[in-house]
Amino acid sequence: MDECREEGEGRRLAPLLISLPHGLDLGGVTSWAVRLANGLAERGRGVALIVHPRAADQPAAEIRLHAAVRRIEPSGWPHMGEAEGDLSPFVSEYRRAISGLARAAYGPGGGPVVVMPNILGDSYGLFATLCATQAETLRVLAWQHADSEYDTSILRRYEPVISRYVAIDERYVRSLGAMFPGREGDIETIPHGVEVPATPAAARPPLPGRPLRLVYTGRMEHRQKRVGALALLSDELGARGIDHRITLVGSGPAEGDVDRLISKRPRVHRIARADAAQIGEMLRGADAFVLASRFEGLCISRIEAMAQGCVPVITAANSGATSGLCDGESAVFVGARPEDDEAATAASLAEGLERFLAMDRDAMSLAAWRAAREHFSIDRHVERAGRAIDDAAAGPARWWRTDWPSAFSSSRTSPGMSGSVGPEGARRMVAALARLAGRRVVLHGAGRHTIELASALANSRAEIVAVSDDDRQRWGSRLLGWPVIAPESAAEHGATDVVISSYIHQRSIWERRGVYERQGLRVHAVYPLSPADATSDAGSRPEPACAA
Repeated sequence: MDECREEGEGRRLAPLLISLPHGLDLGGVTSWAVRLANGLAERGRGVALIVHPRAADQPAAEIRLHAAVRRIEPSGWPHMGEAEGDLSPFVSEYRRAISGLARAAYGPGGGPVVVMPNILGDSYGLFATLCATQAETLRVLAWQHADSEYDTSILRRYEPVISRYVAIDERYVRSLGAMFPGREGDIETIPHGVEVPATPAAARPPLPGRPLRLVYTGRMEHRQKRVGALALLSDELGARGIDHRITLVGSGPAEGDVDRLISKRPRVHRIARADAAQIGEMLRGADAFVLASRFEGLCISRIEAMAQGCVPVITAANSGATSGLCDGESAVFVGARPEDDEAATAASLAEGLERFLAMDRDAMSLAAWRAAREHFSIDRHVERAGRAIDDAAAGPARWWRTDWPSAFSSSRTSPGMSGSVGPEGARRMVAALARLAGRRVVLHGAGRHTIELASALANSRAEIVAVSDDDRQRWGSRLLGWPVIAPESAAEHGATDVVISSYIHQRSIWERRGVYERQGLRVHAVYPLSPADATSDAGSRPEPACAA
């Protein structure tokens, strides 16, 4: 069979280009992309991965690519997160990759290449750039990995060039349908897939006489994964008289914090790296997989645990991690909220594990394996993804407006017009700060929104004393000359008010504003709040002009 493989009655398989803007890092999107690329290549489809540099603090994934998967990894590229909207270093290589895939799949006549952006808004922005001038050569297939505010803002911004949407969970499909009325026919659900053994793992030895064995595999990271809770979990279990051993597998930006926490907790240890065979062995020997995340897409690590009969004990609020599971049957869901700190989350996990110990653990292990077989088969995943790719290729070309910046992070090319800044963001920020003239203000948000509105902040009539952020790794640094602090310490800097400097995350920050109100500070929104948000009883209403 040659490179121009066909399916059915002469139908050629549309080729696929997957963008990995974080490179082949140790993460769920990398695992998914490699599995999908390998599965599609085995079935005769032309597939390429375009691989960007990893961030310095992100460990590399150990992968094996099918011989037919093309790996495009140019040298000399900057990290996409550092490009700040200047996508020119990448465009020519993307254009060549699309042209090469089209020639190999279709021959001289050509045809569209289906492209999959991932993770970063600028990954979508690159394809939008190409859709401004050569939309007939590509079709964008958007894969929604998580129901986060950031992901949602990306999908909304780039809807004009997206041919089809794939969501990993039915709940996401409903959200997308509500967001894009009239496009329901372009949205479908395809859960992730992993290799699931044909037979269930052997039953775990009885618990009397041995510790409860717990495992977590994934990134060492605070903001999403909340990994510090897994170290503190040892204290909670010890206080409940539960003998245990907790194994953490992975690396990442919070690994130093994690190692300091577990240095005083002998029943917890971390393994920086392990290959697939080693992880499979650990999961088969563990009783439960613990996940403390604030939010998740369809967590690959917990599906891999299910496949080995390792029962997930996981946070359930605002999370896609529960898809395909039943509380009390194939998993235990715990009630930790996204806004809970690591100590509160550890307590919730310990309560869940107490429930787990009172259940029929062998039956739950078997149910977890069966759920993996039924919902997350890699063969079913690849088959359905292939159909979605061909459906996208069969759709019409979708063009990007040339009068609007294509980059999501556009501070270098179009200051103040990035996807992180809402409508009339600069004017709204100036108005909010003018109403606070003479007051001492902390800006909540050390991200792109604040950077994009630097000129508006420079002329503030309020006295800006600091920038607060939920990401503890930013604490102690400086942004635009102001110290970056923990939200809990805002009053210590003499602040009287807090302005939420975020468009994408304004609602979730507003819902957590109690951290400031308990310090006696008033909190103000820059963009309009929904009536329900504005009148919620957790604290102060925004000043009218600040929310106007």
